[in-house]
Amino acid sequence: MEAKMKLIFELTNEQRKYLGLTPVEENWELVKFSDDVYYYFEDDTIRKKISVKGNYYHEAELNEKTTENRTMILPKTKSGKIKKFNFTATQSFSPFGTYFTFSTNGVIIANYTTQRTYYSESFSEKNISLDNLKNWLDKWIEESTEEDLKEIEEFKNAKRKQCKFKEGDFFAFKISRREWGFGRILLDVYKLKKDETFKKNKNYGLTNFMARPLIIKVYLKISDNKNIDLKELSKCLALPSQAIMDNIFYYGEAIILGNLALEIQEYDMLISVSNSINGDDTNIAYLQYGLIYREIPLSVYQKLIEELKIEMQTCRKEGIGFGIDTYKLKECIEVNSASPYWERENNYKIYDLRNPTHIELKRKFFKAFGLDADKTYEENLKMWRLNNVFLRIFSFLFCIITFDRCINILFNTFLCIRRNTIF
Repeated sequence: MEAKMKLIFELTNEQRKYLGLTPVEENWELVKFSDDVYYYFEDDTIRKKISVKGNYYHEAELNEKTTENRTMILPKTKSGKIKKFNFTATQSFSPFGTYFTFSTNGVIIANYTTQRTYYSESFSEKNISLDNLKNWLDKWIEESTEEDLKEIEEFKNAKRKQCKFKEGDFFAFKISRREWGFGRILLDVYKLKKDETFKKNKNYGLTNFMARPLIIKVYLKISDNKNIDLKELSKCLALPSQAIMDNIFYYGEAIILGNLALEIQEYDMLISVSNSINGDDTNIAYLQYGLIYREIPLSVYQKLIEELKIEMQTCRKEGIGFGIDTYKLKECIEVNSASPYWERENNYKIYDLRNPTHIELKRKFFKAFGLDADKTYEENLKMWRLNNVFLRIFSFLFCIITFDRCINILFNTFLCIRRNTIF
């Protein structure tokens, strides 16, 4: 490693205060590690990492012990081994507390310890440089209040939480520095996946989701505070529901406001149609519509998609997001409709069958799987459950009839044996 060098850009301690970052002490030494990576040392302890280049800046806190003139990394545990200070060793570093990232994608202020985000902003303009960062910092500091400084300090020092949540929960989440968005948890898919009956019935359109999925919806509602009437909120229109990992709920970034029992008409369920990707069950295709699961033979499905001139998985809607998608939320609020949201979906290669543009495609798929595309989720669910009841009754009666026939055959066989005759 080379001796201390001047960076093309570095935050000042005053700026760090407004971002929740630890200030650099006078006795810390800045050392260059590679072309765009630098470390701050306090004696033989690495205290901070800075990555900087023409359109990127990242700063995070560290507490890594070194030895032998800072050329070796000491293990964190007694059973660990000393490592040479190289790129591979840096991959095992454990950053903690607040970090700040500026890039062509946007800005993020988040916390490694709590796994929560304080602020994030996406840039539509991709021609970004460090000059834009300087302007952004000036604006951020100018708009900051004493309350903001107190809030970011609390965020910096917060402990990791493990929060509980459930279906029917209303939640609030930050969509900007001063604005709150609101949503509702519709379905805890991870909880369902642990149910043996649910897994036995396949439900591939839900069990295929990665991680710990939730189905949520975001209401067409923005406020400068979290105080809101939940019954009134439940009556608001919403963006189309989405699948999301549960991290922001588990770690408390999304704030639970309360719970009301979900009415069936409040459900907005994803629709996924695909051939099976289960290696032990490849000869079927399925349609998953919320809790509704239907199958048809793969040969029938192949013939159908050939007629529709689409791919096998064109309508497989099983992607999952880490954060909440609020695309076109404000535009949708302005027109009190999800139409602006669907405009983006029209350009996607994966079709969302809830999109009004795809109604004819939806009708053909639903008909093939024994559902009605012109009926609501509630109506299709009732029809599906009724069909399942009839199937169970039929199966039960078939078993009784079959059992009765078996008894008759056994009885006649017994008589024949006794008479030593053949019937």
